Amino acid sequence: MNLWQIMVLPLVGALIGWLTNLIAVKLIFRPYQPVNILGYSLQGVVPKRRRELAKNIGEVIEKELLSADDMLGFIKSREVLDGIEDSLATAIRMRVLDRLPAFIPISVKTVISDSVTEQLHRHLPSLIAEITEKFEGRFKERFNIGQMVEEKVNSFPLDRLEQILLSVSHRELKHIEILGGVLGFIIGLAQVGILWLVR
Repeated sequence: MNLWQIMVLPLVGALIGWLTNLIAVKLIFRPYQPVNILGYSLQGVVPKRRRELAKNIGEVIEKELLSADDMLGFIKSREVLDGIEDSLATAIRMRVLDRLPAFIPISVKTVISDSVTEQLHRHLPSLIAEITEKFEGRFKERFNIGQMVEEKVNSFPLDRLEQILLSVSHRELKHIEILGGVLGFIIGLAQVGILWLVR
């Protein structure tokens, strides 16, 4: 066995391994539409199972990451409710100042608006809590994040969906391609070893 064979077998193995994994990664997304090759229908995994994948992604997000209860918990948090209360009180105070007739002195307008604001601060928390409680059931019934995600994923054009998935997993897919080359190189070295032994 000469030096040329010792060098070529691992390099050819690396090339074959890299190309095989590169094609396998491409076949995750392409072809978008089924292509008939010798009676066998070929289509990318993502386009073929798009609806199932969209449903699974939606379910995982809703069950594991963000549910209607999580959203309600955020909406009902003290920080959000305080922000709503302050924003409402400020908006109503400004509206009262703007709507009072011009002939009323500004000092009187300020007293009236401050009085209204004070009443609002006293009654708004219970009013907001009451509205939130009534809203909660309807929100849980209508806010289905899983279905929203599923519909969104299904509405993406396939090329855009491919871009999104590649942007998330580009590095990992590149590692798979490189690993194919490394494994092919190792297999090529093993072939050289076997040929050396049986020579």
